[in-house]
Amino acid sequence: MSEQILAERFTNPAKPLICLEVNPPRGTEVEPIIRRLENQLSGIDFLNVTDCALARMRLAALPFGALLKQRLGLEPLVNLSCRDRNLIAIQADLLAGWVLGVRSLVALTGDAVSVGDEPDRKGVFEVNSLGLLGAISTLNAGKDLAGNDLKGRPEFVAGAVVNPNANNTAAELKRLRRKKEAGAVYALSQPVFEEQSAREFFSAAKEVGLPILMGLMALKTARALDGIVKGPGIKVADSIKKKVSESGDSHISRVSIEHCLKLAKANKQLVCGFHVISGTTPLLALELAQELTRS
Repeated sequence: MSEQILAERFTNPAKPLICLEVNPPRGTEVEPIIRRLENQLSGIDFLNVTDCALARMRLAALPFGALLKQRLGLEPLVNLSCRDRNLIAIQADLLAGWVLGVRSLVALTGDAVSVGDEPDRKGVFEVNSLGLLGAISTLNAGKDLAGNDLKGRPEFVAGAVVNPNANNTAAELKRLRRKKEAGAVYALSQPVFEEQSAREFFSAAKEVGLPILMGLMALKTARALDGIVKGPGIKVADSIKKKVSESGDSHISRVSIEHCLKLAKANKQLVCGFHVISGTTPLLALELAQELTRS
């Protein structure tokens, strides 16, 4: 797929796009993940490959994304965090990803090391997501960050992240606009749980002119919701918390999927598609993604 055609899939989709998040393994056993996804991806357009999300070590995202593309035939949107690399390593990894077949990247600043399970490690953060988008654009133009000509250049389709749960919507949209100006072609959103606030945010975001895949996350237990609420950048309305607590764990999965489908229906005219976030429940995320393809 040419990079122009890939970009046009976001800017002019024939149908709402469906992107399924996939976490690399904490180790070398990739086959169980591939077997879980094989023959289950009909109607799904992209796989979003996380990069040591929540500052927890996992197999590197770029080669894993390339492997998924090779084995499953879907285009990976590979996350790249600024937390763990300086700009020399970022440039090297970007070029390696291109050679391996990765064509789209999601530029992330990255979660703070303190939220992970190795809190004493040192975060790098030489640049943030805006700086990373700038680095991608520079490489796409055939130069490295020192101004040297590249012998062969990438043509990445860059993505960004947006948080509909931000306390200051105007500031979040201003930042999204800057990401677009820095080279982002599309954005993935953090998960949303409340219909009205989501509609208000995505309606306002239309003015930025950047296609957004709305984040959806199905829950398996009430405890899972508690963990999400404690995470960075996520807000859940009290009405949703009450609905989950009253469902009981045996029914939460179904109630949660139906709620996500309702959110998708209410917002599908405002976004270019949906980003299904797996968290710790990959099978539930796959079920939600499959139901979205049929809705």
